[in-house]
This record gives sequence, C-alpha cells and structure tokens, in this order.
Amino acid sequence: MKFVIPSFQRSNILKEKTLKYLDEMGVHRGDIYVFVREDDNDWSGYSNISGVNLETIDIKGIGATHNYITEFFEEGEFIVEIDDDLENIVDNHRKPVEDFIGLCKEMQEKMEYVGCNYGGTYSVANPMFMSKCERFTTDLRYMLGCLRFRFICKDIKLETNYAEDMENCILHFMRDKKILKNNWVAPKTKNYADGGCNGDGRGFQSEKTDKKFLAEKYPLYCRYFERKNGKPDCRVREYKNSTCPESFKKL
Repeated sequence: MKFVIPSFQRSNILKEKTLKYLDEMGVHRGDIYVFVREDDNDWSGYSNISGVNLETIDIKGIGATHNYITEFFEEGEFIVEIDDDLENIVDNHRKPVEDFIGLCKEMQEKMEYVGCNYGGTYSVANPMFMSKCERFTTDLRYMLGCLRFRFICKDIKLETNYAEDMENCILHFMRDKKILKNNWVAPKTKNYADGGCNGDGRGFQSEKTDKKFLAEKYPLYCRYFERKNGKPDCRVREYKNSTCPESFKKL
C-alpha cells in the first residue's frame, strides 16, 4: 500500500498537517510518495523532508498530476491519495479515527469484494447527515478528492483539472458500474483552500470551462449550474447501483 500526496508550494503545510498525521498514525515514511513540480519555488522546503519518496513532475494542474501518478504506479496497485493539508479523519460521531491504516485496509478489502477500483469518504464531517446514510454505498455519488482510495487503472485518463474529483467518480463508475463510498468517515481539512495543486492556475473561467465540459460530455451523469453568487458548479446525478451483492449491504 502506497500513500500518495501531490503538493504545490506548501511544504510547511505538508509537514505540519498531512505528514504529521501520517507519522502519528504509524505510516512508514518509505511508503509515502510526494509529487512536486520541478519548477516549484518551494522546492528547498520539500527537499529537506526526510524519509519520503520525493518525485518531481514537469506538468501543471491536479488532473494532469493525477494522470502522471496513474502512469507512475503499476496497473492494479492500491494507493491512498491524500491532500497535503489533511488534519484528521473523524467518524460519524466526530470522533477521530484511531486506526487510519486499518481504515485503508478495510477500504481495500471491500473494494476488492465488490469489484470496484475507486473509493472515498463523506465530504463533510456532519454527524447528522453521515448517520442517515448506509455505512457503505456503491452507487454514483460525489466524493471529494482530498482522501481517496484506488487501484491503478491505466485506462482512466482525466481531461479536466478543476473538476477532476467529479470526473474521477464518473469515469470509474462508468468503468466498473460502482464506486465505494464510506459514509461514516470524513476528512478534516479545508476544502477548496487557497494554494496547493488544486489552486495551481485555478480561476473563474478555467473552473467554469471544466465543469461545463463534464456536463456536456457526460449529461447522464452530471449537470452544470451556477450558484446565486455566479460561481460555476456541477452536480453528479446519483445513479443507483444494482450490482452490489446483498450480503455486502449488511456490512
């Protein structure tokens, strides 16, 4: 199992948050891969991080980085992708998950059991909403990319940078007819925070272009709309899955 962290101009945040969390959870630094652009002006900050595998890339954008990571690892290899500003992971009672490695292994085992290659968690740590859901679901639901689990599928190629988390959900669902969501855990992080890979080149027009592209290419799976403040957005259509084994639904 490999732990993969794309990062951009945030070496201090990486050290203070995600790396600190992984250290506390007992993740061996030799299993951690940090992907950083070769022209990152914070390169010196990354280069003095001890023990991790520091990989340089010459591409721009989180979607393109995701594609690079797909090619970097072996077909079928299981990886855990994490944003560089993860603070904690909590359950549906807002209690910290004590065994992060155990959570990752459980996701790996259940993804293998149902036959899917992509998994994630609830997006926001809201106990009321989380507890209303089944613990695990395999239908098409939106999952933020700040913490995700996947078996490498080299036939999955992203075309967006600023809607890549939704595109990942759609492409993997189209491929496997299911994606695995653990609705009873959620990452504690600042979604859509400034900076980092997600902010590299992000702007109103680029985000609008990517989200409209998704809605036009996959109208059965998502729709484009604009919020009252004019912010472009895209919403996944929650396709129900009929291939999930009944025995799994009881887990």
